[in-house]
Amino acid sequence: MVSKNHLLQFKAGRCFRDGTTDTVKPDATKGLVYMDEEDGLMHFYWKNRDTNTVDDDLILFPGDAELVTVPQCTTGRVLVLQFKSSSQKLFFWIQEANADRDQIILQQANALINQNEEGNDEDVLME
Repeated sequence: MVSKNHLLQFKAGRCFRDGTTDTVKPDATKGLVYMDEEDGLMHFYWKNRDTNTVDDDLILFPGDAELVTVPQCTTGRVLVLQFKSSSQKLFFWIQEANADRDQIILQQANALINQNEEGNDEDVLME
């Protein structure tokens, strides 16, 4: 199978709320978060790396979402994709071996989310 070059990709599992609490627990499934632009819209995907199936395909409108670290996480490697137009929040835990690129991942993801926002015509440079 030929690997596609995505605008951004990183290994990440999902986290789910523990019942009705504010605590999230990591799911052990190996995953991949990636972002691509299709038909002028930014897509945020989560794919199961074991089954190669895409479980999440979200369209992100400029300025409506933000990927940030969860401050309560002691390792700093849990992220939340939060939406401004709704209360929807999706949690992920970074599965990359090297934590040195975590901040770069966040910066690149948020730049892609906001790249078509009015007044923001700068191209996003990916490494």
